[in-house]
Amino acid sequence: MKMFDPALDRSLVRALENHSKHAWPAPEVVQVNGWEVRFAPGSRSRRVNCVTPIAPVGGKIEDTFGLARKLCAERDLPCTLRVTPLGGQELADWLAAHNKSASVDATAVQVAPLGGLPPAESGVILSDQLNDQWLAGLAASGADIAERELIGRLLARVSDPQAFACIIEKDEPVAVGRAVSGQGLAGIFHIATAKHARRQGHGRKIVNALMHWAREQNAMRAYLQVVAANEPAITLYRGFGFREAYRYDYLTL
Repeated sequence: MKMFDPALDRSLVRALENHSKHAWPAPEVVQVNGWEVRFAPGSRSRRVNCVTPIAPVGGKIEDTFGLARKLCAERDLPCTLRVTPLGGQELADWLAAHNKSASVDATAVQVAPLGGLPPAESGVILSDQLNDQWLAGLAASGADIAERELIGRLLARVSDPQAFACIIEKDEPVAVGRAVSGQGLAGIFHIATAKHARRQGHGRKIVNALMHWAREQNAMRAYLQVVAANEPAITLYRGFGFREAYRYDYLTL
């Protein structure tokens, strides 16, 4: 598993993990021995429903996981471990001792510089405010009404500047995306295109518009998370200069 490669730039990993947790915030977070136990009931996103390392205290892993299981059980939620490079060698050893291995849906965190972007394209509506049209466009990602309402509440908690990108056809949102800027970074999230509108370049236009916005916010680098097996998306992002910085994975704790 690459996540424990000593050649990884851990300062970059920490910066991206810190930025992303504020850009996509869980409504409840319990701090345990340098780990975060995150809860967002009703969300399918495991990033806001997981046990994730921040700055783990050595020698406390069993205590940490025991308490995390208890907290999840009290809320009647599954206990999911998010395995990132910040878990360090102690987590690697724990996984090996418990015969835990990577799942089939590892996520790649990719980073791109914000210089030399392709020219901006027309047809993308950008707003600095969350709106009903953008939330409606999230139906393309499979989010039902209840989840879209929850996403709206979570995004209202974000304090850094945000951009909400949308492409409209026949008065209906067919593609959306979001970016959050701060600390010289811009995270790109929630890229979704309606099934009937795919393979028409909408995803490329959304990403391009958000990267141009990020550069205007004086961000130096953009990042995003993509399922490592999603070759079409990775190919799209590669065209913007995105390259893998590290991976994370999820396991049942």
